[in-house]
Amino acid sequence: MRPPVASKTMAGPEIIRRSLLAGTLGISGPTVVIDTFRAFSTTAYLLGRGAAHIVLTDTLDEARARARSIPHSILCGEDDGQRPEDFNLGNSPIEVERSPDLDGCVVVMRTSAGSRGVVKALRSGADPVYAASLVVAGATVAAVLCEPRVTIVASGLSGITPADEDEETADLIARRLHRRSDDSERLNRIRTGAGAQRLRTTPWIDPGDLDRCLAVDRFDFAMRARLENGLAVLRREDM
Repeated sequence: MRPPVASKTMAGPEIIRRSLLAGTLGISGPTVVIDTFRAFSTTAYLLGRGAAHIVLTDTLDEARARARSIPHSILCGEDDGQRPEDFNLGNSPIEVERSPDLDGCVVVMRTSAGSRGVVKALRSGADPVYAASLVVAGATVAAVLCEPRVTIVASGLSGITPADEDEETADLIARRLHRRSDDSERLNRIRTGAGAQRLRTTPWIDPGDLDRCLAVDRFDFAMRARLENGLAVLRREDM
């Protein structure tokens, strides 16, 4: 786990950097949880396609139970990177683009890192909590820009191993919060990094997912998570 690191300039909020699922322990205040490849890119494409909201869960069994209790909901997510056989959609932006009409549907989602990280942050008392990736980077910055302090958590692989794409996205968001918009180096490192190579070479991942995850600022909404009747619910927050 990356130890918490705080930074502050006169041009933006104090930023505390954390990593992995362990980084959500004892967290409080405004928080951004990052999962670029692919959870919080997939959620953005779901909300962009008109999904009403997304229920984030910690385990596969919880996801299945929640879906059974919510009429006409669909299951989305992965276990060790692959879509479980009984899930409607994998953790894949391109699957979302190719799926039938999603307008108004409720999605129940479980992923190995991102969904679990948001659930843990909410249960630790963080508020507001935003799920973020490159595709909603600008809107996420706008959502928390006026906060005096922001904690940014890079989810990593399965929440236990640092992932370059999440750390670089965290850097990009932190620098934008401090009014620095020179993104090119970080974006190039993400495109050529180990995470991008993993997406290119994993047999069950569609190559189109990478391009969709790298579409910086594609959506003009942030994604805010709240506890609603005990559920971690993610909704779009238009900027």
